[in-house]
Amino acid sequence: MTKKTTLKPISLGYRNVGASGDYTPLMGVLKGLAIAQDEPDSTEIEAEFYDAPFDIIYKGQPVTMTFELANYDLSELPALFGGTYDSASNIYEGAASAHTSEHEWKLDFGRGNSALVIYKGLTVGTIKKEADGALNYSVTITALVYTTGEGTKDSPYVDHMYKIVGAS
Repeated sequence: MTKKTTLKPISLGYRNVGASGDYTPLMGVLKGLAIAQDEPDSTEIEAEFYDAPFDIIYKGQPVTMTFELANYDLSELPALFGGTYDSASNIYEGAASAHTSEHEWKLDFGRGNSALVIYKGLTVGTIKKEADGALNYSVTITALVYTTGEGTKDSPYVDHMYKIVGAS
């Protein structure tokens, strides 16, 4: 078995949750894409007569991916952030209230393992522009649990959050 250091993201794409086939590329990401998972919350079952607890119960945190989307076509925005796009006038009308969407996301890497896939990513974007910066969207994708199977003996329920695809 060969250990690998996975680095250098080379592409990002999304598709409908549970779908197969190609991913829609989203290549206008500024340098600085980050992936994180906070440490689990813990609850100690404390002992009255000892310094150490009897047990510690952990509750995990979701995987999140954050990035700035700076290079985009207006027609791409409704699928990600809601709102509407009128091709005749070339106008994107943003959603009137906070909008989230759910997509399967795939981040391909140029070295090491091949990709990180978030099965069901709750996606939210907020428009922003910093001094001397581009008008962009600050995007956060939070991994949700995606369940497959039919709940039967031959097809039990299986929960998924993310997977790392090894190099071929």
